[in-house]
Amino acid sequence: MASGRPARRTCGIAQRTAGLAQEVLERAKRRKVSWPEPVEEDSERLNAAFASVVEFMSRTTKECEKYYSYVPASRCQENEIKHICRYHSKQAAENLLQTLEQEKNETSPVSNPAETAKQLARRASKDLYIEVSPGTYSVTATSEDMVKQTHMVDVNAGQSIDLTFSI
Repeated sequence: MASGRPARRTCGIAQRTAGLAQEVLERAKRRKVSWPEPVEEDSERLNAAFASVVEFMSRTTKECEKYYSYVPASRCQENEIKHICRYHSKQAAENLLQTLEQEKNETSPVSNPAETAKQLARRASKDLYIEVSPGTYSVTATSEDMVKQTHMVDVNAGQSIDLTFSI
């Protein structure tokens, strides 16, 4: 008889738990939020909104390039030079760096011929971020004068790896 009581008691607890769970489920169903289905008009409005953002960014880029084409290179601060090298055309960056090199040669009697515009460009464009799936990769960088350097990398999930190429 003693062994029957715990079984009934366990059964009663399970029934009460099931009853409480059913009540919680019913309350949750009553609170259910019904989201409207996406309408074709919404995607058209979204596409139009993104199109206007792309147009704005295009105009902004042109204005920025126009501004920096009129600013003397000697007046550009380091962050502006990095901005031009990173976000503007390669030609604009090379023009700026060549102008800086010329101004440097004109103002200083002793110039360093080893420090060319190409070397300045290489130093200015140094960061690249690529997201990849875990695995082993062969990463190769090639300079403008076709000098290649390769690193083998084993990437684990969530891992961030810094590579430095001396080219």
